[in-house]
Parts: sequence; structure tokens; C-alpha cells
Amino acid sequence: MKFGEIEDVEGIAFYFSLLDGILGLAYDTISMHHLPTFIDSSNLEDKSFAFYLHLNPEKSYMTLPGYDKTAMTGDFQFHDVIEKKYWSLQLTSMSVGNTKVDTSGYKAIIDSGTSVLVGPDHIVNPLIEGIEVAMDCINLEELPDIKIVFDSTEYVLTSKDYVLEVDDPESGQRACMLAIMSQPFPEGFNYFIFGDSFMRKYYTYFDKNNDRVGFVLAANL
Repeated sequence: MKFGEIEDVEGIAFYFSLLDGILGLAYDTISMHHLPTFIDSSNLEDKSFAFYLHLNPEKSYMTLPGYDKTAMTGDFQFHDVIEKKYWSLQLTSMSVGNTKVDTSGYKAIIDSGTSVLVGPDHIVNPLIEGIEVAMDCINLEELPDIKIVFDSTEYVLTSKDYVLEVDDPESGQRACMLAIMSQPFPEGFNYFIFGDSFMRKYYTYFDKNNDRVGFVLAANL
């Protein structure tokens, strides 16, 4: 197996994280020099894997190959990969309350390497307009659900899913913050990234053999 060496990086995530490297699990069309990815280089016949993500890092784990039946509550709903670069799915719509946000022309990226939900301003801003998260977390029950449709299947995120409770280093108490953010993507990068905030609620199975992604409500392990 060949590795790509990183000689220079930019961004706060690289300077303050404990990363030793990046283990890419998508397609070689976006790998350095199109090197085969870890999963493609393996001698496994079943080139699939799944992530159980928990707010407690010690409870999070990856299953390779296949998936863990104890981590799921029901059966997978599968979605075909529509572009073999990232794990890209058909993003049909996003809405909050009675407001439907225009996502036409955009694909959904399912990415365990992104902590939150990230998209361009023109999608994120109307999605979170009016969602004001109290720092002391007292208003979570009042916040609306966010509905996401891949193909024709709807997935719901409640405030408990899209709001992160963290330790405030100044007060030493719990504080809440919105786990949805906008970012200026480069021209032509027409994607909305669904990271850990989505994958914690929905146990996620990446089936490389059949180029599809499966979601099911995660069990409370």
C-alpha cells in the first residue's frame, strides 16, 4: 500500500487536533495521484464498513468489513451513490418547519471526517433562520425539527441531534451550540456535507461493493 505524505497544511483543525493522518475511505478519483484507497487496497472480498458514532468517543467504533447488527434498530434504507468521488447521494430537499430550502443542483456528501453539517450560505442561512440556541441549553424543546430527504426517504433531525452540548472552559458548565454551519465553498463545489451530527442519529453503512450507503436509526449502546 502506498501513502501520500503531507508536507504543509492550513486550517485550525490541523493545528489543534490530534490527527496523525487521514485514512481516506471514499473513491480514488479524489485521492492523491489517484492512489488506491485503504479499502480498495485490502484483500477483503466484502469492501464495506460502518460507523457507530457517539458523543462519548470511547463508545464510537468502526466495523470493517460489514456492520454490527447490535448498533441498529431496524433495517437499512439504501441510497445509490450518484457520483464516485465522495460518498455522494441525491439530495432531494431540506426543510425546517414550513420552510423548504432550495437544494437544487446540490449533492449530499456523507462524511465521518466532518463533525457537523456544512453547506453554502444560500442553503444554510434560510435553514437556520430563527433557530436561536440558548447557551444554557434551556430552549432545546422549543426548537423545530429539520427534515432531510435523500431520494424519496425523509430523515428527521431534532434539536437534540443538531445542537451540541459542550463543556464551557470559562464557566466549567455545559453550553449549547448549533452543529450546522455555512462555509464559502469554491466555485463548482455543489455539495452539502452531512457529518457526525447526522451519523450519530443514523447508523451509517458504506457498501463499496454495490456503491450505496445505508441508514438506520442507531441503537443506544
